[in-house]
Amino acid sequence: MKAFIRKETVFCISLLAAVISAFFNPPSAAYLQAPDYRTLALLFCLMGISEGLKSAGIFTYAAGLLERKASTCFSLSLMLTALVFFISMFFTNDVALLMLVPFTMMIAAREKFDENYLIRLIVIETVAANLGSMATPVGNPQNIFICSHFSLSAPDFFSIILPYCIISALLIAVCCFLFLKSGKDLEKAKEERTQPERRQSMIYLAFLALALLAVFNVLDWRILLAIMLVFLVLFDRKTLFSVDYILLLTFVCFFIFSANIKSIDAVSALLTEGMKTHPLALSVLVSQVISNVPAAILLSPFSSSAAPVLIGTDIGGLGTPVASLASLISLKLYFRKEDSVKGRYLAFFLAVNLVLLILLCLSALFLSQETQCA
Repeated sequence: MKAFIRKETVFCISLLAAVISAFFNPPSAAYLQAPDYRTLALLFCLMGISEGLKSAGIFTYAAGLLERKASTCFSLSLMLTALVFFISMFFTNDVALLMLVPFTMMIAAREKFDENYLIRLIVIETVAANLGSMATPVGNPQNIFICSHFSLSAPDFFSIILPYCIISALLIAVCCFLFLKSGKDLEKAKEERTQPERRQSMIYLAFLALALLAVFNVLDWRILLAIMLVFLVLFDRKTLFSVDYILLLTFVCFFIFSANIKSIDAVSALLTEGMKTHPLALSVLVSQVISNVPAAILLSPFSSSAAPVLIGTDIGGLGTPVASLASLISLKLYFRKEDSVKGRYLAFFLAVNLVLLILLCLSALFLSQETQCA
């Protein structure tokens, strides 16, 4: 039980929150209407796609290709950070870090990276994953939910988020030049890399294209779910069993918690007022405490506009390690390292994240004023 709680802390918290909130809104048939089934179905499909591409070896191959192309620590660090940034757009920030942080640590051990350099690289990769993932509706789970809840079209979504993606890319580039500048040469990898399984890769990339169409309501999500379920059951049960069903249950618990909170008049009135006066600030602050995914689920019903919740929870993934589940993944991966320097990692993580969060909040304030003036 202790091991399960330690491994699935977020699920246990979400379950506890759902149970406690049920005392204010006793279980009834209305609970069946609490979950957003479209969001859950799309998450299931995207997790299946990620697992399918992972088992096909496409991520490992891409990371190995970067290693062979790089000549210095700095060039490799830039490539890894860019790869994390772009992978997170289509396969979520969690997948990007699960794939590339262990690879980064393996390279660091082989090339004898300085421990401070490794800490800086992993933290900046984490920032790149959290900020790159906001660029598409499938990069962040909360983006999927927000697009569904507010029925956002592709032009609406990208018009809201694109300025922050550009600013984020520039900030990450600055961080790379400030903290990762090193001219140390790398030893060229001599071993042959296994090629990705081409047929499997093409099938799951096709599923990814269908998922994007479903997110923007071009394709009915039930059709995507049906096609993918049939394929997984008949041809790829290994991937079917690899899907993180605990994460799906976590979302169900947060949906129930959000519905129960809405039924409490005092809390509902407080959140309604907060989302009327300072929606973006409240979205950022709540994300720091309960992480950005449950923050989006909790606050969206109280907002009349998608923009502040979308921006607030996306940039709100920066800040504390709890603000984004992806940050906890890279933190755990580094902390498992035998000679990890935990205090130094946390200090650098908080310093970089808080500075970037402040800069992005100021950017949001500036951009909102420009919009109002226009």
